[in-house]
Amino acid sequence: MPIKTGQQYIESLRDGRTLYIDGKVVSDVTAYPPLQGVIATIAGLYDDQHDPALQKILTYASPSSGELASATYLEAGTEPEFQHLAGCFHLRAKRTFGLMGRLTDFMSAFLVDTAVALKALGKHDAAARAQGLVELCRENDVQVTHALIDPQSDRSTLDAPSEAVRVIERRGDGIVVSGCRLLSTLAPVANECYVGPYYPRRSGEEPFMLAFVVPMNAPGLSVICRESFYRGQDRFDRPLSSRFDEGDAILMFDRVLVPHARMIVDGDIEAYNGMLQARPGYTPLQATIRSTIKLRFLAGLATAIARANGRDKLPRFQAAIGELVALISVAEGIRAGAIAEGLGRAQAFARGEVRIEGDGLTGPQTVGVCGGAAINFFFPYANTKAADVLRLAAGSGVLAMSAADYANPDIGPLMDKWLVGPGIDAKRRLQLMKLAWDMTGTEFGSRAGLFVLQYSATTEINAQRWFRSGITRECEALVDELLNN
Repeated sequence: MPIKTGQQYIESLRDGRTLYIDGKVVSDVTAYPPLQGVIATIAGLYDDQHDPALQKILTYASPSSGELASATYLEAGTEPEFQHLAGCFHLRAKRTFGLMGRLTDFMSAFLVDTAVALKALGKHDAAARAQGLVELCRENDVQVTHALIDPQSDRSTLDAPSEAVRVIERRGDGIVVSGCRLLSTLAPVANECYVGPYYPRRSGEEPFMLAFVVPMNAPGLSVICRESFYRGQDRFDRPLSSRFDEGDAILMFDRVLVPHARMIVDGDIEAYNGMLQARPGYTPLQATIRSTIKLRFLAGLATAIARANGRDKLPRFQAAIGELVALISVAEGIRAGAIAEGLGRAQAFARGEVRIEGDGLTGPQTVGVCGGAAINFFFPYANTKAADVLRLAAGSGVLAMSAADYANPDIGPLMDKWLVGPGIDAKRRLQLMKLAWDMTGTEFGSRAGLFVLQYSATTEINAQRWFRSGITRECEALVDELLNN
């Protein structure tokens, strides 16, 4: 089918899924008031694909059907294709101000990365199944989420806990799995869920070495959501929570049948551990672009708040915001690097090479994934820094009155008289302060701060992975080179 409309997306969510929120079964997620805002936001992105002014950026011709498909699935292999893909990611992130970290954009890129990586590794059967799932999701224009992490039953070890999703039965029509996975952002409003690796597995853990895609209404799958952060407040008071609270969930698999065609990897340790390492890099490109848009939004909000209370004239605040602007420039350089690296890897894979390497003389021999490093370390720092600057600029002003207070005829005129700023009226100033509070002080803001730090697992584990990189050995070799000469 061609690209969906927003209404078709909404209708697709009425699929009989087993969804729990606050201990109650939600039989129709589209009718659940706290999630109607984020559903409308995603529906708007679907409608954007039909806007003549945006369609060329957001879509491309499907290689299998020839109909328009979401460009988030574009397997870019040339410079123009990478620019098209990056432009699509940019526009979609801009429409949500970079505040929705797990729109289907992320998983579209992830699935394409997975199919290409498995092919590069020589895992042709798994690659064919992965490509089949790319086409399933692309041709049906679905929202895809993921569940990559094992339950927190024992974090003192990286061994697979017995509670994790595992094979419990093999049948002619597929594989039956049971267990738990987390943390599935977007799950309440997604159509499909990818379950696969993030941490490597060890020999002996073959029943846990699984990668597959299942619909959110699969029999035996229970979606247990955290409480919604939006509870019907005026959108003026919760401008972000009301539109962008994508939800998080724990997925419980109780004898869920996964058909063979939907099982990408089953017990193959080389494929399971290698598929995240050998990929062109569409996923980190998407994550880099979204994180850059969020950084721009935070810097813009800090600037607007500073102007609203006159702090933009003080050197301290000019310096703090100026540092954010410099970080944005660095982020844009990372975006350019991610495009260049992705292009280099895609071309290397087309030549039958698994990685790109330099000559060690005119450039480094081992080339890291700059987008991956950025989402591991740079963006957690930069976006946390931006939130801190926003708090500094707003001060106690974020503890502001509500839209209902302003509408009260007894006190609204007094607010208009006394709660103003340089060149800004009371209503606009209040609107900015409520926006800053929603970004930093509400449950939505607190979750956003936690998310940016844990976006790609813990800093320590990521740092250990980078320590094992060939880059470390090359850096150390420079010291030997100096001493030996």
